[in-house]
Amino acid sequence: MSAERPAAASRRDVLLGIAGTIGVALGSSQPTLAAEGLAGKVDPYQDAQKGFKILKPSGWNEFSASENFDVKWQDIINPVEQITVITTPVTKGKTVADIGTSEEVAAKLSKSRSMEVVGSSSKENQGIMTYVVEMKSKSVHQITVLAINRSKLYTVNITCPEVSK
Repeated sequence: MSAERPAAASRRDVLLGIAGTIGVALGSSQPTLAAEGLAGKVDPYQDAQKGFKILKPSGWNEFSASENFDVKWQDIINPVEQITVITTPVTKGKTVADIGTSEEVAAKLSKSRSMEVVGSSSKENQGIMTYVVEMKSKSVHQITVLAINRSKLYTVNITCPEVSK
């Protein structure tokens, strides 16, 4: 009788796993790599000045701040696969609920990006409300995570090719 080994995580699974760790990253604790099945596929990244931590894919190209993002990681093999982090100052005391429900935010984002909403959700982690919006087009699949903490809107966009079924 042979023991079954778990299937290796695909590149898409790694990207989706990173999305699941972002809410924790705004708080004080570091996401657990082993629990997410990402050990060896991601490295911790911290921008103390901007106030966030995130897991970044190992071996991807890193781009420093531009007018469109604070930091960006892009896959060397498939440049459509990328993660961007954007921080934007907001009025003190503002929360993501002040910009709408997760469904309303999803509708606004999908319209501005010419994409279809796959789903949206909200969850609170360590006192920080986080919205997760999943969208797709014919060519790409994107997850956008939004949270406001310490008068900053944190937006993380995770993009990968859309897989035809």
